[in-house]
Amino acid sequence: MRTNPSIPMNWLFPLYLAGAAAIIAPILLHLRRRPPQDRVEFSSLLFLDAQTPVPVSKRRLENWLLLLLRCLALILLALMFSRPFVQSESTAPASPNSATLILLDRSASMRRADLWKQAVAEAEKQLKAAKLTDRIALAVFDRELTPLWSFDEDRHTPANRLNAIQTRLASLTPTWNATQLDRTLIASVPSFDSSTTSLKKRIHLISDLQEGTKLDALRTIAWPAELTLSVHRLDTATNDNLSIALAAREQEGSADTLVRLRLSNTRDSALRDFTLAWQGAPKSDAITAQIPPGASRILTAPPNSTNATTLTLTGDTHDFDNRIFIAPPQPRSVRIHFLGKDATRDEASSPLYYLARALQPTATLAPVLTADEKLPTQPTDILFIVGNAPAEGLRDYLERGGFLVTVPSDATLLKSLLQTDLAVTPDTSDDYRMLGEVQTEHPLLKPFADPKLRDFTKLRFWKHRIISDAGTPARTSGLETLATFDNGHPAILSARIGQGTLIVLASGWHPADSQLALSTKFIPLLYGWLAAAGFSHDPAATLLVGDALPLDAAQVHTITDPENKTHRLKPGETFTSSQIGLHKVQSAAHSQIFAVNLSPEEGRIFALEPSKLAEYGLKLSSASEPQNESATTDQRLTASDTEQSQHLWWWFLMGLLAVLLLETALAGRTRSALAS
Repeated sequence: MRTNPSIPMNWLFPLYLAGAAAIIAPILLHLRRRPPQDRVEFSSLLFLDAQTPVPVSKRRLENWLLLLLRCLALILLALMFSRPFVQSESTAPASPNSATLILLDRSASMRRADLWKQAVAEAEKQLKAAKLTDRIALAVFDRELTPLWSFDEDRHTPANRLNAIQTRLASLTPTWNATQLDRTLIASVPSFDSSTTSLKKRIHLISDLQEGTKLDALRTIAWPAELTLSVHRLDTATNDNLSIALAAREQEGSADTLVRLRLSNTRDSALRDFTLAWQGAPKSDAITAQIPPGASRILTAPPNSTNATTLTLTGDTHDFDNRIFIAPPQPRSVRIHFLGKDATRDEASSPLYYLARALQPTATLAPVLTADEKLPTQPTDILFIVGNAPAEGLRDYLERGGFLVTVPSDATLLKSLLQTDLAVTPDTSDDYRMLGEVQTEHPLLKPFADPKLRDFTKLRFWKHRIISDAGTPARTSGLETLATFDNGHPAILSARIGQGTLIVLASGWHPADSQLALSTKFIPLLYGWLAAAGFSHDPAATLLVGDALPLDAAQVHTITDPENKTHRLKPGETFTSSQIGLHKVQSAAHSQIFAVNLSPEEGRIFALEPSKLAEYGLKLSSASEPQNESATTDQRLTASDTEQSQHLWWWFLMGLLAVLLLETALAGRTRSALAS
């Protein structure tokens, strides 16, 4: 379709106008007109001189009116087939403006080769191709969508968009985050605000489209029908890549750590050989082996003779996923005091004997057990009391957040701590007791939530105390019953006093009172109490980039990231890791080191086909398609509708028939005149 703003006439098929050139035919026919060939002799002409006929090249046009009619007929025929129409400003289609959102992938996999440089160049190409009247927005993404240039900002300063966006892109580099394309595309839909309602909406996705990206969330939404997605997939010269991920980490002792790793090789890879070693370790400690293309293997890390914290895989050119960080063993000190004679530490009949042997150092906890008949002058995390003890200062200790475990011989201590009238009397029965009911869901008995530890049928209690209020064992004012004996008497009770915790045992753990210290329940019970006091012996969680560090919400923290930048957090604030490496966390209570690694999914760099997105209901369009192609199609359809409603070709047909009738009549008269 041709549109000229200075001429109101438009043509649906303008190529037919070339048929008007056929008017040269009647002109040539007129010029090459031959005289009559029939010769008739008249006697009256015998006395006239004969004349030589005029050559064809010197002939002149005759019958101008007839020639013009024939030429006009051909012109009208060409105009009719060109399907003319008149398009006013009210019927003219709107300018094919569009609202385009450019999504730029900057996840960790974009660190390979020159992918980031390709991505920036492609984004700038799309910006330069856009018209000034188009609306443009740009955002970068990895785990989350980060707007860089909004439609609102573009509406106010469209002329400055290219320089402004180039400046902002120049300050960006790929992150260490994983790719979550589904979350990105869902978050991008609301980016098209009310200012883009009347415009054609389109998203240009610029990404390596690696197969480790997340897509499942796309099944939960209905993709807008008016929004199309153009995928610009970026590729490297080869897909060769070896990747490493932490499979498991197990403690074999207070310092020894068994590290298991998962090694993977991409499909169709030309690589096989690799070397795995701790950073700075001698070559003799390294592991050198092969892994076939498309395979995955579990390996045990080589010996760590240098106490390094970084495992390195070598063998390929893309090293973004070739490191694993392991936090060093950092047992946390726990100060435990036993109120009694330290000399009984080696007596097999004393409670201290079993405490000292059960509270052994682990990779995460370093219990420090002291014993004295006097209350400690140094701060104590957990205090054990068996028998009588002076009550002075103990309530203040609990109110400040202390943790007290006691096996009372009488009610003196409990009355002072709970400030209520309790009775503690020995059970005079000769029968042993067993545990009848245990609240395994209680935080103080958390270890027994494991079904493997719930069997108490082999645990015997030879002696126990009846702890009661006004002589009724079922009533224990201020105390919560966590476990009972089979006769209904309380076995384990607890109470909150201020910020502290009080645990009361009706029977001791040493052999004179029970079999608890010799059973498999004793050590889990002790470490459950340590965890309740804030000293967990569980190994540190495996953290990935984007995870929040496990921090105590009540503490002030100072975090030093792998780039040695310091972050100070107030109580309740969280910190999300954005880099791989070791993060040092310092608080008033203790210091700790967390290892943060790359998501294993980011190492799966084999590229997906863009058509994969269509399976999730996304409306795809070709990335090479001109931006105004759909608008041009709409414009052509609007012109066709206008032409069909006007039917101007009918008037040209009527004019053509009139001209042909006139030409026929004039040609007949001319022939008659010549014949006469």
